[in-house]
Amino acid sequence: MRGRPLTFSMSTNDPKQGEREYYARIGEEGRRHATRKPFDDANTVRHIARFGAMLTSMRPPPARVVEFGCGTGWLSLMFAQTGYEVIGVDISPEAIALAEQARVDRGIAHAAFRVGDYESIHIPEPADYVVFYDALHHAEVEEDALRTAHRILVPGGAAFCWEPGEGHAATPLAKELVRDYGVHEKDMPPTHIFSIARRVGFRRHQVLPLPEEYLGLLYRPGYTRAASQRDMRGRELLSLTRIVRWFFRPRPAGFVILYK
Repeated sequence: MRGRPLTFSMSTNDPKQGEREYYARIGEEGRRHATRKPFDDANTVRHIARFGAMLTSMRPPPARVVEFGCGTGWLSLMFAQTGYEVIGVDISPEAIALAEQARVDRGIAHAAFRVGDYESIHIPEPADYVVFYDALHHAEVEEDALRTAHRILVPGGAAFCWEPGEGHAATPLAKELVRDYGVHEKDMPPTHIFSIARRVGFRRHQVLPLPEEYLGLLYRPGYTRAASQRDMRGRELLSLTRIVRWFFRPRPAGFVILYK
């Protein structure tokens, strides 16, 4: 989960080392941005909508959540505040130090953070849910990451994946991050995730629409411009029609759920 970095040049032939050093290299401003999530920038609605979508897809606590690629831990801490037992894992020691400091400062129980590589880490505690939030596309070998998730999940558990779709690696920001920090930035569409998931043992999968897109279609500031109650109803009907049409569109990216 990336903050907006300060840009400077570096080169490395080891993208995994780039991932380890990322939070150490982005500077104080970049780290402040990363720790302000979900209230960071124009992505606030996206973060909160996705968190709500996960909560409504989960059974209520008690349950254990493991977040792979947790970064500064903001999402793990939100799960913990909701009552779940949470383990956050990240390859960057600096990110985990920031996450642990946030946990202590806010007095949040039920959360623990570990430095580790989610492609190979051993977690003895079984998990009901594993979360990859903008994290799987940073893996060196995503099959190993999903195999680790499958291994620690209880039977009937689920892995949640929020990843960029086709074309992500060619975006200007992704190219900048690869150039300046030597990290992995991959395309990670649902079809690719599904094919790997089947190989490592997941039984079922689904992809649901991105919740922030539905919020934008239904909850609109344009309602304030309605000239009458009839006009208001017409605007609501138009929004609902757009949602139905949107649901049946192909999904190059979405909320991917993998079931063990």
